[in-house]
Amino acid sequence: MYEEVRKKAKKKVEAKVAFYMCAVIFSFTSVILLMLSFYLPGVAFWLRLPIPVFMMVLIILYLTAFGLPFSGTYSEDWREEEIEKEMIRLYRKKRAELPPLEELSESERLELKELERLREKWDWGEDYV
Repeated sequence: MYEEVRKKAKKKVEAKVAFYMCAVIFSFTSVILLMLSFYLPGVAFWLRLPIPVFMMVLIILYLTAFGLPFSGTYSEDWREEEIEKEMIRLYRKKRAELPPLEELSESERLELKELERLREKWDWGEDYV
């Protein structure tokens, strides 16, 4: 299970790295195209045409790699930290899916019943701020 979660997390981090690489390449290409369009005003429209397409592609890549926008700082071990974050997120998601009761042992069933009882006790449907 660890290897499966690590593989998914690594895939997600690689998507983020691909986004950063595309952002650098697209921005460099856009600057070159803008400089050429100012130098050659006759074909300026055609040279500026790919820039909005680059922006749309970057937005799509960003949303697929990161989801909703976030803020944070990056350290030297950013890739490893991102892999660990993704692994933790995927592990929690997988743990939230409980197996059917037929597959559980007697002690696991008792733990689930106790957890449900505690959840009902603590979950009053009120938020304290």
